[in-house]
Amino acid sequence: MSSVLESPTSHPPEEPGRRRPRWRRRPDPRRVLGRPRGLRRLGPAARHLRGPDRRALVRRVIVVVLVLGLVQQTYALRTGLSDTRDQLNDARGELAGLEVDAERAQTRNELSVRTVDLIRDETGFAVAERTWIEDAIDGVRSEIASVEASRQATDAARQLVDADAAETQACFDGVARAIDANGRGDGQAAVDEMRGATGACTRTLAFATGARFPYDFADPYVLRVGGSYYAYSTNAGAGDVQVIRSTNLQDWELVGNALAALPDWARSNATWAPSVLARDGHYVLYYTVRETASNLQCISRAVAPGPTGPFLDDSAGPLVCQRDQGGSIDPSPFVGPDGQVSLLWKSEGRGAGVPTIWSQPLTPDGLGLAYVPPTALLKVDRSFERGVIEGPTMVHEGGRYYLLYAAAGWSSRHYVTAYAMCAGPAGPCTKAGSGPVLRSDDRLAGPGGAEVFRDSSGRLWAAYHAYSEPIVGYPSSRYFYLARLTTSGDALTITP
Repeated sequence: MSSVLESPTSHPPEEPGRRRPRWRRRPDPRRVLGRPRGLRRLGPAARHLRGPDRRALVRRVIVVVLVLGLVQQTYALRTGLSDTRDQLNDARGELAGLEVDAERAQTRNELSVRTVDLIRDETGFAVAERTWIEDAIDGVRSEIASVEASRQATDAARQLVDADAAETQACFDGVARAIDANGRGDGQAAVDEMRGATGACTRTLAFATGARFPYDFADPYVLRVGGSYYAYSTNAGAGDVQVIRSTNLQDWELVGNALAALPDWARSNATWAPSVLARDGHYVLYYTVRETASNLQCISRAVAPGPTGPFLDDSAGPLVCQRDQGGSIDPSPFVGPDGQVSLLWKSEGRGAGVPTIWSQPLTPDGLGLAYVPPTALLKVDRSFERGVIEGPTMVHEGGRYYLLYAAAGWSSRHYVTAYAMCAGPAGPCTKAGSGPVLRSDDRLAGPGGAEVFRDSSGRLWAAYHAYSEPIVGYPSSRYFYLARLTTSGDALTITP
């Protein structure tokens, strides 16, 4: 490759003294290229260089200039790279700082979340603790109210005890005076003393047991007449047939002895299980009395114009006395839905046979038995009966006939009340499989002698007697109780 200082065409040397034509003159490199900047800097010495040396020098200068340019560019590049590296390092530092700040921000955020959670937990705990404290305060208030109520109840109980002590003393005093009157043979004075003490004795006994009458009142029978109720019982302090009266089934007053006198064939002080039938113009009293001649218990009847008597018994002998069955007791009249009257009772079963419950129609006036043989309704055949059934009473309800009866020994805690279903007053009857509907509990013992009646609203009740625990057995008193009786199908329930 030719140099820029070489002529592209070779020319012969010029002759001395002769000027070459303008068109053939050799161009002056200084005029063509101008004076190189490097030559100026090299000074005058470079001007004397001719030919190849000068060209070589120029090349070197160019190379040096190029190298210097490259060096300068390299230095500038290195400087730029160094600045870029510094900037990159600064950026990395800033990025690291940003990452640290981000981590710190995240940490602060997590701490904030945890703090919020802790605050929420603390708030919930505080709310729960406040609720617990409020509940505790309410509990304390309830305890205070309970203590106050207990104190008031204690004060009221103390007042009741004081009042009951006074009532009890009045009851005992009245009974003592009645006993003295009986000792003197003054029966009317005895009844008056008992009547005067009835209120105090009733409140005393009702407070303790719930009994409706404070004196011995076994085998009760209740008859409703208009707006009044009359209850009759086995002989005790008020006479052979005691009678009491009430208008609300809660408060009872002693009337006295309903039976004026015993017939000549009967023994005194041996009358029990009375019942009364209301007929047109008169009332018939059926009761058990001991026959003097046979010493057996038999059934008699007496008549009175009113429910309180006095009932007169003018009979020459018993109405019913099954001597071959050991005697007859516990009479109870039943008026069927057709108006037919029947008498139910129990044969003792001593000697021949076993205790049996019987039924036989009565004459319309109730004074005698119809000319129809009696029918056996029930016999002893259950373990809880302990060989004894007695005290029958029948009720018609919901198209069904229910027969209640007592079982086991009357002077024990085993005495119970059970029932059977019957096709009619003359049977046949089937005992209920549920067993007794009244039995002893921790308060009452030997509930039995039940009789069924209706109140003025048509509701069924059972009147019965029971001992008061722990004083059980003869000669202790058997008190008078009432309970609601309900039926449903073949089921019968007595609710004290």
